[in-house]
Amino acid sequence: MNLDIISIDELNLEVEREKICIKYEEKDNLDLQKVRIFKSTFSNVGLKKAQFNSCSINNSLFENCYLRYAIFNNVDLTGSTFINCDLSNVKLNSCNIRYVEFRNCQINLKEVLGCLPQETNLKIQLLKELRLNQISIGDNKGADDLLIKILDAEKALLMERVKCETSYHQEREDFVSRVKAYFNYILLSLNDLIWGYGVKLSRLFRIALTIIFIFAILIYLCTDAEYISTTIAGNVLEDLSFWDSLYVSYTNFITIGYGNYIPNSTVTKIIFVTENTLGYIFLGFLVSGVYRRIAK
Repeated sequence: MNLDIISIDELNLEVEREKICIKYEEKDNLDLQKVRIFKSTFSNVGLKKAQFNSCSINNSLFENCYLRYAIFNNVDLTGSTFINCDLSNVKLNSCNIRYVEFRNCQINLKEVLGCLPQETNLKIQLLKELRLNQISIGDNKGADDLLIKILDAEKALLMERVKCETSYHQEREDFVSRVKAYFNYILLSLNDLIWGYGVKLSRLFRIALTIIFIFAILIYLCTDAEYISTTIAGNVLEDLSFWDSLYVSYTNFITIGYGNYIPNSTVTKIIFVTENTLGYIFLGFLVSGVYRRIAK
């Protein structure tokens, strides 16, 4: 694509410019009003504390640009790409950032997230772009926070498909696709509930403690000498205290075996097998979560 090389000062004219190139220039506190730019390139440009007001910069490329403390007011950036740019402390007010791409950029995430598109599918696309960018600059915490936002947005999109309240979905969804969407929505909801999509392991441990406590109550209420025996000196317990039941539930859940207590009735065996299975599932989630953190 052939580009006309111009200077920064020429942008002050309120005319539409297409296929222009500005490179190796620096000008702080630049104030641009109602500038319209299309399919253009900004390369190695320093625009610290620049102000863009009611501008349109579409399908353009910003590469190796310094835009720290820049202010974008009512700016349409649709389809533009930022590569190796410093957008730290940038301010975005009422901006359109649909289909915008970020590559290895320092970003003010709070400001960008404040301008997410209303359309759920476009919101997901932009959030994925932001997450890839945060991974590329080593911001794992920011990437994890964005992952949660992405999956929450995907849940919202699945529910939109299930409800089919808009003509867009009514034309594209049938009964089978709506059922599949609802099934996937349930899976994502469980994923969020159990361990926060693999990001919040503390939630996983809270679920584990809840399971242990619930099964301790079940064992306490449903078992006695008829159901549980002890291997200690061949004695048989007449009854289990709640603390004994909690101990039994704990040892069974963490899959280290029955310990001193052995189930010997159908009801008790079902309780033990169910909890033991949940324990193995918990272990799988835990190993996966720990591996994910180490791999980062």
